[in-house]
Amino acid sequence: MHTRIRQRAFTLAELLITAALISLLATLATPAIARLLEHNRNQAVMHSIHAQLQQARSQAVLKKQDVELCPSKNGRKCTQDWQGPWLIRLRRNQQALHHATALAGVTNLRWSGFSSSIRFHSNGTSPISNGRFYTCEQQAVTMQIVLNRQGRIRWASPQENQRESARCE
Repeated sequence: MHTRIRQRAFTLAELLITAALISLLATLATPAIARLLEHNRNQAVMHSIHAQLQQARSQAVLKKQDVELCPSKNGRKCTQDWQGPWLIRLRRNQQALHHATALAGVTNLRWSGFSSSIRFHSNGTSPISNGRFYTCEQQAVTMQIVLNRQGRIRWASPQENQRESARCE
């Protein structure tokens, strides 16, 4: 006597409905994932900027000399484009201390300060280099790092300085 084994499986209709629901959910989730990835990329950029500023300030204090942080394509001469590689160098003899690689995928980074480079004195202050780095997204400031005259580096909320949004265009 043979006992029939009853097979259990999904019907074609059930599979099609499931596939349609999954594709609908994926379509709805894609913009949110894109925003999350953009936010994470901006945060990584800001962490990198913060680290470079801290390194330049630390070098000024350790070497007891003025240190300059500036954008530099070739690692020797300062430029104006903060979205490329950066250079940390001694101010007196222009000796390079560190040449950082370009921040990956950065196209929306801005610097708003009194000079195009950032200078730290041997006591860690930056009296002529106060300002802020900020990223722009859809004509609005999304993240900010502020450098004050005492050399203090801090994160700021995007709402803190909305007048910079005019520069995001």
